[in-house]
Amino acid sequence: MSKGPELNAGMTVALLAGAAGVVTGNTVMFLSAVVGFVYAAYQFTSGTPDLNVELDRDVEERSPRPSEDVTVTLTAENRGENAIADLRIVDGVPERLAVVDGSPRHGTSLGPGETVSFSYTVRSQRGTHEFTPTTLVAKSTSGTKEVREERTLPATMTCDTFVEDVPLSKLTTPTPGHIETDASGEGIEFHSTREYRPSDPMSRIDWKRFARTRELTTVNFRESRAATVLLLVDARPAACIARRSGEPDAIDLSVYAAERIANALVRQNDRVGLALYGPQELYLPPGGGREQVARVRGALEEVETPDELSGVSGLFGSRRKERTMERRFKRLRKRLSSDTQVIFLTPLTDDIAVDVTKRFDAYGHAVTVVAPDLTGTETAGGAVSDIARTKRLNEIRRGSVRTIDWSPDEPLATAVEKSARWSA
Repeated sequence: MSKGPELNAGMTVALLAGAAGVVTGNTVMFLSAVVGFVYAAYQFTSGTPDLNVELDRDVEERSPRPSEDVTVTLTAENRGENAIADLRIVDGVPERLAVVDGSPRHGTSLGPGETVSFSYTVRSQRGTHEFTPTTLVAKSTSGTKEVREERTLPATMTCDTFVEDVPLSKLTTPTPGHIETDASGEGIEFHSTREYRPSDPMSRIDWKRFARTRELTTVNFRESRAATVLLLVDARPAACIARRSGEPDAIDLSVYAAERIANALVRQNDRVGLALYGPQELYLPPGGGREQVARVRGALEEVETPDELSGVSGLFGSRRKERTMERRFKRLRKRLSSDTQVIFLTPLTDDIAVDVTKRFDAYGHAVTVVAPDLTGTETAGGAVSDIARTKRLNEIRRGSVRTIDWSPDEPLATAVEKSARWSA
């Protein structure tokens, strides 16, 4: 990295003054050479840095679970021929991801060919998160000149657990779907045969039997039908609990699970609706197709935690709270058709959640409870909460209500797979 005529001028002044001081014995002139040397050194350290740096970003897990900690490592290599005295790196952390350990900022110096790495940890949240460009700043030793660049290192982290199959009750609608029933009719799996009727399609005649007996019979298949499902998210203040500070609370996890389940059900040709059980009133009638998935996702994005709502304490103080929730329960139940199934997403933090489950079941709606587990045994209070939750879970199961006991430490899909297969 040449410093050109400015550096040569400084060195020339220094050499001439030093030589003249020696020849003449003039101490003042000799010492004046120091000025030239200082000037030359200043010019050398004030040159524009050469920012020939190669960057690489490594994301430990691109598809983490909700609240999982993910380590991000950046590596910088000086590919130039000159040292970089002061190099500063600021990585582009996705806006919605919190840094829980380390720092995305790093300062260092790099000689030619040298490499440096640093790491930090982010905590995942549901959704897709794009890393933004990384900023590089190189400064001269004197700090008077700098070079700044932004480097794009494409990287995406998606917290979007895929639920392959959500088992449902055989309470269905006449619409064709994925749930096998005991009814005979159109389908794939053989069910029975009966006497031929003139209105039967030719494709369902048992031609092999006709060839043997000369009798016309019609083949019935086991029908597969679709379900109508209401996703009910427990958004009460009692459900706003978290294991540790900075982690998603139960409402966040229920919202996350509701979106995943809605996607899975619509893929299975089921009709899906959405409602909240809490201070914020929301109801989305059941529907199907990609448009309904988008509507469900949009409604879930508007779900507010109780502490964000104004006037919660007044609305939900004691008796008024009970009256309000009772009215909303009755209004919601009247909106549901008799063949609507209910998937209730609740952490089961109190007996009210159990009561809601039992009431829907008593009105003839097949109920499934998806229960994120936010309890712990590290403290005495956590152990007590865990025992109480287990008691509520067992009480629901004794009533033949289907349950998915989900720990945030495992993917939702795993919890679904581990749950017992349900029958009518």
